[in-house]
Amino acid sequence: MAEFYDALPIDFIEPGETTTVMVDGFPVAVANVDGEYFAFQNLCPHQGSKLGGRSLDQGCFIVCPTHASRYDVRSGACVRPSNSDGFNQDLMVFPVRIQDDVVQIQI
Repeated sequence: MAEFYDALPIDFIEPGETTTVMVDGFPVAVANVDGEYFAFQNLCPHQGSKLGGRSLDQGCFIVCPTHASRYDVRSGACVRPSNSDGFNQDLMVFPVRIQDDVVQIQI
């Protein structure tokens, strides 16, 4: 069974923000959606642009800075393909839990 790892304190990012953390040596993006936390792959599956550290759009979407692919961070679903070539692949997401005011991520 995969292990949960401490990632960040719950007050590290405000609602509507994301960040990148290292979880067992793997970069993972974390989003705060109205006080609920979601973890997803830090790199856009299209061409590897960094996603973590960007503000969320409309509360739960992250937009790739390179080709404007749009993802729902709650599910990883690609809701708008790349502007350049229509590439459409979902983000990998990771289970999250809160323990003692710490966001933990399972990978």
